[in-house]
Parts: sequence; structure tokens; C-alpha cells
Amino acid sequence: MPVHFLEINEHTLGKPGATSSGGSIAPWKLLARCEGDAAESCVLIKRLKEMAAANLKDGKSALSALDKLINVAATGKPIENFYDSKQSHPLHEFVYKDRNRVIWRIRKGDVRIAFYYAEGKIIFLADAFAKRKGKLTKGEKKQLEDEVKAYIDAEDGQQVLVISHQGE
Repeated sequence: MPVHFLEINEHTLGKPGATSSGGSIAPWKLLARCEGDAAESCVLIKRLKEMAAANLKDGKSALSALDKLINVAATGKPIENFYDSKQSHPLHEFVYKDRNRVIWRIRKGDVRIAFYYAEGKIIFLADAFAKRKGKLTKGEKKQLEDEVKAYIDAEDGQQVLVISHQGE
């Protein structure tokens, strides 16, 4: 059964234009898991809306971080070229299917966007959350691992179905 993933881009943020890398380097494709076959069921977008409703400053930080990541991804260059080590670095590592998996994070203020480098120039956006203390809890680690495992399983089973935001 296919697993639906929303391609996160400028249209997702309500922007009219699309960023182009303008060069020979293929851009990164940003994906986030959906609970159904509609863009409105995107788990990451729901989390961002909940975050903004709970704390306006966190919501603005999350939107700003995602906007920058979309622009950085469009260049096709390594993501870490655009962030210092305090803004982006490995967040959590675990072993799954006999391979070490690394979940990275981008930080803007108290907001963290967790992501996983997948095969084929794909960045899977696992979660976004406000974090006011340094360490991840066991529950946060498990939730991130579960999201990445769901992506890996869908990818391995060739069940990744990418949907676009309405209006594209």
C-alpha cells in the first residue's frame, strides 16, 4: 500500500514563485509524510500549525527555518554548506536494517526541524518541534526513529507516492 508524502516547496508556504537552482546541480527534494492522499494531511504542516497556535514566536521561527531550507534545497548543494555547526548538525543516530541512520536538525531560535538524508537527493522532513532544553527525551527519539523507519520501509518497498500541494 503506498505511503503518501507531500513535496514541500514554496507553494506549500503559499508563495507564488518557484526557486530554481539555475545550475547543473539537481536540487534536493523535500518530502514530509502524509496521513492520507491529500496535501492537507501532511504531518509536518499540521505540526507547524499547532506550533504557531501555541506560540507565535515559535511559529515564525519554524516558518523562517523551513523557508530557508526550501531555498537551500533548490541549490542542490550540501545543506551543511549553508548553516554553521550550531544551526545544523546530527541530532540522533540509530541502527535500522543493519545500517546506521542519522537524523539531522536545523535550528532557528527554539525550533528544530529534524530531517533524514534519503536516497536520490531526497531530504525526508521527519518533524518540527520547539526545544528549550538540549537533550532529546526517549519519547522524542522514538518518534523520530518511527518517522524515519516509515520512510525507509516505504522507500524499500517502492511505496513512496509523492503528492503536490493543490494549485501546482
